[in-house]
Order: sequence, then structure tokens, then C-alpha cells
Amino acid sequence: MKKIKSIALFTLALGLFACGEETKTSEESTTATTAEVPADDYKGMEIVNLATYGIDAEMYIADATKGKQEFRTTEWESLEIEVGKKYGIELVPFGLSVAEKKEELAGDLVYTIEYLEDTPSKIIYKKIIANNDIEEIHFLVNVDINGEPHTIKSLNKNYNEKAIQKMAMSAESLSVKNPA
Repeated sequence: MKKIKSIALFTLALGLFACGEETKTSEESTTATTAEVPADDYKGMEIVNLATYGIDAEMYIADATKGKQEFRTTEWESLEIEVGKKYGIELVPFGLSVAEKKEELAGDLVYTIEYLEDTPSKIIYKKIIANNDIEEIHFLVNVDINGEPHTIKSLNKNYNEKAIQKMAMSAESLSVKNPA
């Protein structure tokens, strides 16, 4: 009888230990997902539905506390979004891929290019004119919306690196609103 109690107690302890490990793994998994894009990173941003502008998607942009939110469609059917003076992006249907943009930048005779971040779907780069202390930081992100490639890039204005990082994160938040 003592042996059965010992085996039962051992089995119960083993079961509880295994459940505890599963919970820990689950927590680690949640933490890893949260660590990729913590909610705090979207502080000062709000999600916007872009269907009004012919894009069946939504994305985080700087909220109205950062300045006036302006949405402009261009003659070439892109969408420019500006919020105040520190947020300006353009969504371009069928825009340049990262490889095409890097090729374009390589041919620039005025600026030296330094890549701060370089992945197959995103680049953040600094354009530098060395002797004049002139620097510009820009980004380009490629996203598919219902199978159609879109490029999201910074407007051709001078933003600081922190603003560019936030805009690139915003661009990466673009997701299909109603999947086809």
C-alpha cells in the first residue's frame, strides 16, 4: 500500500512538474512574441483604416497628438501620410523592391550610402555628403497587400533617426483589412 501511495505521489508530482513546464514555455512564447513588437512601441500611435484611400489595409500611424494628420493621394496613385513635422510616409503600389532601391542608391554620385538596417523587405539608410556634414536618413519597406506589392517609404524630407525608426515600424504594421 505504501508503494502504491509513493508511485501515485510520484506520478502526481511528475504531472504537476510537466504542467508547470508547459506554462513556463507558454509564458516564454508569449514574452518572445511581445518582445518582437511590444505594445509600448506603438505608444503615441493609432491604427488607421486605409480603405477610404483605396487600400484594403490598416496600419499604425502617429496619433493626432503629434500634429495634424494629413492624407494625400498623388497623381501616380500613391498615398502620402504626414502627421506633424516628424512623421511622413508614402505608400506606393508596385513600388521599388529593396534590391531595386539599393541598386538606385549605388548609382548616386552625390551621396555616400550607409545602411543602418538591411533585410530582404526593409532598408534603413543614411545618405551622407562627407565634406558638408549633410546627412539624411530614410527607409523603405516592402509589403504585399492581397498579393500586390506595395512600397512604403519616408517622404523626401529630413527626419531624425528615431522618427525614421518609428515610421519604419509603422510601415511594417501594415496589414490586410479584409483578406481576399
